[in-house]
Amino acid sequence: MAATFNLNIVTPEKTVLSGDVTSVQVPSVEGSLGILAGHAPLLAELGVGECVVRLADGTTRQLVVAGGFLDVAKTKVSVLANTAEFDDEIDVSRAEASLIRARELLSSAESVDRTAIMESMRRAQARIRIAKSGNS
Repeated sequence: MAATFNLNIVTPEKTVLSGDVTSVQVPSVEGSLGILAGHAPLLAELGVGECVVRLADGTTRQLVVAGGFLDVAKTKVSVLANTAEFDDEIDVSRAEASLIRARELLSSAESVDRTAIMESMRRAQARIRIAKSGNS
């Protein structure tokens, strides 16, 4: 049996997941990070994308996370995300509508915050991708 560690994934609204896992893969602003038991301490800024968690029982869960921080300590890992939702919780129609709105804003406006719009597009694309891969 693989070594485990305690993982907590929280947002400002709720605790999304809390328990023992064998691994977690998270998107950081620098790229994807894989964490196993015994990982060196680390603090990283989260990006937007897929978070894959392998639970202690061997099952895998997929989430979309956006923004926040990853804190890796000796025996526990905390994902402090601005948003996080499991693949089976994502409303694909809403995510697709959000993507369309972001694309329209990006192409029509000149003085908008392009960074925020691009962030919204990445979040919508990740939500659609994860929801569709989890519901296949």
